[in-house]
Amino acid sequence: MHDQLLLLVTLQDLDTLIRETQDEARRTELESMGFSMDNIEPLHTARKKLAGKVDVRYLRVYDRLLGKYGRAVVPVENRTCLGCFQSVPPSFFSEITADTPVKVCENCGRILYLLTS
Repeated sequence: MHDQLLLLVTLQDLDTLIRETQDEARRTELESMGFSMDNIEPLHTARKKLAGKVDVRYLRVYDRLLGKYGRAVVPVENRTCLGCFQSVPPSFFSEITADTPVKVCENCGRILYLLTS
């Protein structure tokens, strides 16, 4: 997986953690499992540091999609976008190059990555 794409996937995971700490029901559930929710500032610090490593053009797209869908980066499995469940055209697979490592779904606009086994 290309570095920028890996950074975006990691950023999404971190944003999910932060969002869960802000949801009262989820927070209570996590605390009941023994997770401490007292000091979440390191999550925000890590997010800021990580976002600083992402190319600005990708970060803008990511932030817009995150606000719209809640999940900006999704896998492609069996030639299907797992964000909108629409088929991904064959050109998607041939267009992934070092120059354009971050591709988006032609239907929903989410950032796509290939699941590899």
